[in-house]
Amino acid sequence: MTWAIILLVLLGVASGPLTARLKQDAVRRLMGWMVVVAAVMVAHAILLEADPIARMVGICCVLLGTMKGLVYAEWAKGQTLPFQRYVVFSFAWFGMDPGTFQVRRKGLSGKRDLRWGIALMILGTLGAWLVWAMEWRQIFVMFLPMSLGFHFGALRALKACLRAAGFPVRTLFPNLLEAQGIGDFWSKRWNVGYSQMMQRVVGRPIGDKFGSSAGVMAVFVASGLLHELAITLPVQSGYGLPTAYFALHGVLTLVERARGRSFGKFFALLAVLLPLGMLFPPAFQQEVIARCLDVFG
Repeated sequence: MTWAIILLVLLGVASGPLTARLKQDAVRRLMGWMVVVAAVMVAHAILLEADPIARMVGICCVLLGTMKGLVYAEWAKGQTLPFQRYVVFSFAWFGMDPGTFQVRRKGLSGKRDLRWGIALMILGTLGAWLVWAMEWRQIFVMFLPMSLGFHFGALRALKACLRAAGFPVRTLFPNLLEAQGIGDFWSKRWNVGYSQMMQRVVGRPIGDKFGSSAGVMAVFVASGLLHELAITLPVQSGYGLPTAYFALHGVLTLVERARGRSFGKFFALLAVLLPLGMLFPPAFQQEVIARCLDVFG
């Protein structure tokens, strides 16, 4: 089972340089998305009887590998990455900008990121232990320390390591408290690499054909569908809730645009946090998030 998942990840990554050779944009994008869907469905079938946590990890690994290939194929128009750097991009970084690995630079600073990354990893781990020990099982309380340790800690430490190796990668989760509105939160504060990926493979192609508003809404709906694969498919419950969560934020983003000003920091954070139970349905909270805390037991 494990080797089958690893093979699917490798095939997904390898599909990038292959589909990049297709000249017609529509054909290349169709083939890329077919690889994503087919690989995830095969992973789903392989892991059907597995533990929900194992299903989530396996499906997410396959999804990440295939999306790396899809992004690379969209990016590689008259440009390529050497094999070694494509491997680093595919397996050593959660960002989605292949161009970051084109040129290695000297003198990139990463010490501050490393200090902050380690500190936040420790703080997130201690917070997760406290949540487990106190048996707090509210979704926000469980998610906060896990996110602090991984998104803001581990990924920042990883950024420091890659910058030390000469790759000018960016912080994937900049300061959330600086978010000026819904659109700013999702495009510049939360997982910058993911938003960049969705803009490249969904937003621009749709926006060029049907207008910028359609492109924005398509990004949010597609984000919901991808989160269905990572969240509801592993527990086979709560279908539609993550898509509804992102569709809501897509509508709010378009309303911001129409009114000509953002909703502001406070409203944006509330809009993200209050319906968090839609993004993480009850079954996922119980069978994955809460059980991950049991590592302390």
